[in-house]
Amino acid sequence: MDEVGGVAIVTLTRPGFQTALRLALALPGKSTVYIPAGLEVAAGGRGGDSFNIENYSGPLSSFLGRVFHRYRSLILVMAVGIAVRALSPHLVSKKADPAVVVVDVAGQHAVSLLSGHLGGANALARLVADILGGRAVITTASEVQGLPPLDLVARDLNMDVRPAAAFSKVMAALVNGEPVEVLVERPLLKTLEEALPALRPRLLEDCTPEGEDRAGIMVTWRRLPLPGPRWVYWRPRVISAGIGCRRGVPAGTILCALGMALAEAGLSRRSLAALASVDFKGDEPGLKEAAARLGVKLLTFTPRELAGCLERRPFLNRSARVNRFIGIPGVCEPAAILAAGEGELIWPKKSYRGVTVALALAR
Repeated sequence: MDEVGGVAIVTLTRPGFQTALRLALALPGKSTVYIPAGLEVAAGGRGGDSFNIENYSGPLSSFLGRVFHRYRSLILVMAVGIAVRALSPHLVSKKADPAVVVVDVAGQHAVSLLSGHLGGANALARLVADILGGRAVITTASEVQGLPPLDLVARDLNMDVRPAAAFSKVMAALVNGEPVEVLVERPLLKTLEEALPALRPRLLEDCTPEGEDRAGIMVTWRRLPLPGPRWVYWRPRVISAGIGCRRGVPAGTILCALGMALAEAGLSRRSLAALASVDFKGDEPGLKEAAARLGVKLLTFTPRELAGCLERRPFLNRSARVNRFIGIPGVCEPAAILAAGEGELIWPKKSYRGVTVALALAR
C-alpha cells in the first residue's frame, strides 16, 4: 500500500465508533475511520467532507499491520492492552513508527502510546483530549519531569544526531538528573540558548569538557573528537559545496572529490546542506545523482548571479580558462557562497580528479 498520510481512527465497537466520529468531525485535515465489517452505523454516519469511513475484516493485528505505516498518526479507540498486543508485531523504531494514541470508548483518556516526541503522539493526545473533554496521558520521562525533549529539539533545529546509541545515553543522563553539557559553535550559540536554556550552552571554542565521564552534546560542523562515550554530535546543516566539473563526470567522481575536500577542511559530511553550480549544470546526471545520494539540494545560479558575487568579493579565485568556456571567471566559489546565503568561504577552490570544490558556511 502507498503511504496516504493523515490520521487513521480505528475502532472495534459501536460506542467506540461514536467516539471516533466525534474525533473525525473535529480533527484538522482528512481522517479515515475504520470499523469492523458488519458493524452497523446510524444513518448518515458514512463519512463526510472531512473524513471517510471504511470497513475492515479479519484479525485486528493483521489489519493494523496493513495500515500501520500508511499513516502519520493512528488513533485506536479501544483498550490499551488490546492495542499493545495488536501492534507489537509491527513496531520498527521511534524514528519510523507513526504516532499512536489510544482512547477509551468513553473518551475519558487519550494515551500517548508510540512516538511521543518525534512522531507527535504527545501533541496528538492533548488535541484528542481537548476534543473529547478528557485527559491526555503522557508518560515520556523528559516531558513528565519538565525537561527539554532533546530528540524533538534536534529535529526542530534540523540537526543530524550521531551516534544514535550515545544519544540514548545522553537522554538517560538528563532524565536521571545528571548534568548534560552543551558545547556550541559561536554562530549557533544564541539559537541553542533559546532552545535549551536549562542546559546553559557554552561556546565550544572557549571550553573544554569537564570530564569524559560526563554526558554532553557537541554542536559543530567540524570534525572534532567526542570527549567520551556519552557524548553526541549535533550536526547543523550549514555547509554548501560549490562544484565545477566537465560534462559527463560520474557521481562517484564528484562524491570522491567532495569527500576529499571535506576531509582536508576538517568538516563533517553530515553538515552538508547543498551542492551548487552554474545553471546549465542543473541537468547534469552526475551532479543530480550525487546530490540525491547525499540527501541534499542541488542549487544552480545564472552566470550573471555568479558574476555578481565575484564582483562583490574581489578576493575570490578567477580562471581565464573557465572564463573562455562559460563567460565568467569562476563557478564553484561564488556558487558555494550564494548557496550558503552569501555565507563565508571556508575552503577555497581546489581540484580533485578534475572536479573543483569550494566550501562555504551559512551565516
